[in-house]
Amino acid sequence: MGRICLPALLILAAIVFLAGIDWGLPSRAADPFLFGDRKPWTGAEIINLAGGWETRSDVGADVAINPLEHEVGQIVELNATDAQRAQIVRRYRLFSYQPDEMVTLRALAGMKPGRLQLDPRLYQYGGLWVYPIGALLEIASRIGFVHLHGDVATYLDHPEQFGRFYIVARFYTVLWALVGVVAIYALMKKLVGGALFPSLAAAAFIFMPVVMNMAHEAKPHLPGAVLMLLAVLAGARYVETGARRWWIIAGAACGAATGMVLSSAPIFIILPVMILLRAMIAAKQTPATLAAPPAGRVHAASPRDATPAIQSTRRGLLVARLAGPILIGAAVYFATNPYVAINLVFNRAVLSSNLGNTRGMFTAHLSFAGVLNGLRWITLGTSPVIAIAGVLGGLALLVRAIRKSTDRSAPEISRRATGILLAFPALWVAGQCIEFANGQPGEFGRFAILVDVFLLIEALAAVATFLSQRWGTVIGIILLLTALIPGASYLHGFHRDCQPNNNRMQFAQGLSQLQHEGASTMAVFAEPAPYCLPPVDLWKWKLILLPKHATINDGLRVADVAIRTSDFPPARGAWPLLTATPISWANKPFAIEHRQDSAYHPVAPEGAPPSR
Repeated sequence: MGRICLPALLILAAIVFLAGIDWGLPSRAADPFLFGDRKPWTGAEIINLAGGWETRSDVGADVAINPLEHEVGQIVELNATDAQRAQIVRRYRLFSYQPDEMVTLRALAGMKPGRLQLDPRLYQYGGLWVYPIGALLEIASRIGFVHLHGDVATYLDHPEQFGRFYIVARFYTVLWALVGVVAIYALMKKLVGGALFPSLAAAAFIFMPVVMNMAHEAKPHLPGAVLMLLAVLAGARYVETGARRWWIIAGAACGAATGMVLSSAPIFIILPVMILLRAMIAAKQTPATLAAPPAGRVHAASPRDATPAIQSTRRGLLVARLAGPILIGAAVYFATNPYVAINLVFNRAVLSSNLGNTRGMFTAHLSFAGVLNGLRWITLGTSPVIAIAGVLGGLALLVRAIRKSTDRSAPEISRRATGILLAFPALWVAGQCIEFANGQPGEFGRFAILVDVFLLIEALAAVATFLSQRWGTVIGIILLLTALIPGASYLHGFHRDCQPNNNRMQFAQGLSQLQHEGASTMAVFAEPAPYCLPPVDLWKWKLILLPKHATINDGLRVADVAIRTSDFPPARGAWPLLTATPISWANKPFAIEHRQDSAYHPVAPEGAPPSR
């Protein structure tokens, strides 16, 4: 059965993950809204006004070269000059609907392989993410799918060509998502055996909201999580067998996961855990078994040899065995991110620029509201039912593991090793998510992907362990459906954003109607770009940027209209909440409010809330 299920699941996953891969790409469809009755600018005109694709060796790829200068709390007009308007148009011609996808392309644009200038100036996204995408773009260029050249004006004139770069980068994510299906299947098989529950787990993984979302974005968090799962599998094999090759693979996988995205670094916690677990197993083996250990496997002394000298030797061996995989992991990390080491010596400014920009986005602040926010994004990433079942199932499995701790059979050793090695990094990541979640929007849920996978596995493992085959199958299918329903909403959102008349264009039409009714000043909360503002006439609207922590009501005090992105649709009722996609930037809802004391009588745009 397994020979049929896994290939079928991979085919299903490929279909689902590739569907909507072209969502939210740059195009000139926004031109009629941006320019109104004016002739749209050419690429050359935009560059003459706003500049091209400037880079600096001392600034991170995700850091603005010419940041918006204003005092804290100051309101800034964003489109007073043609140069400012050109900067906005440039974003709509080159950026996708996902605000972070451009970062990878900016990193690649700053590299000159022919001159051996390969520093991506991007280090929270690792070299295992950036360099393979560069290689895939080169392959895509050779087969004619993309056109690689340094003429930014051509891309500005033909943004659909630039949009294909995003498709290639997203394809790389899809490849890792397919590896993730295999990893989930293998993990569940080690825990409960058979093919039924591994298949249910893999299917739920495919449709789980956070996975469905991340598989459609050119971001490294899903690939990093998959490499973490592979590290857990290798670590479990080492605990079971003591074979040196699994010791090496586990360390290398930890380094690769961190080399994919820096937020995967907690996976290194499995290395000391797997060493200690293996030592505990080996110490309980009989002296006869230890007399002739299999070739390539770790030998541990018997408890009877507990003289001080032998104990000291054993501690030294444990330290050496722990240092080995850590060093291997570090070597893999620096091999895939060589400029981290190089810049630590020669160019610390660019490291500080990039990593400092990331630190500025996240602040550790443990509060009750932050805990609730973190738990909310973790829960919505996997589905509330699976999250609750995962917590309860994990506790039940922990009690079982304690009761079965004296069982040293191979299946139980494999089961305990897999569960423990998955739990340690998952709980660490969960703690981090809760600590940094205060005030974070729905997209923050991407950081909890390993936690969501852990909850899914714990839920299904508990069902398979404590229920009969009949009831276990029924409950397992129900858990799958609770992931499938919200996951389908995310897939629908990507499909909608592939359409010309997607929700951003509908909001743009509504805002245009408000402008025709007399509105002229719009308060925004981020610099205009396709992901955070529907396209609006840059000559008829006065766009003013409000301070970071301002509210919609603050915007209404100084503008006719205030608009910002929202995690949840403004419509009230159970169905909008059930089908909401707060982690995703696809089909993004906007909160739009307008003043009642304005001189015009506005009609609310489609999708916007009623007038205040």
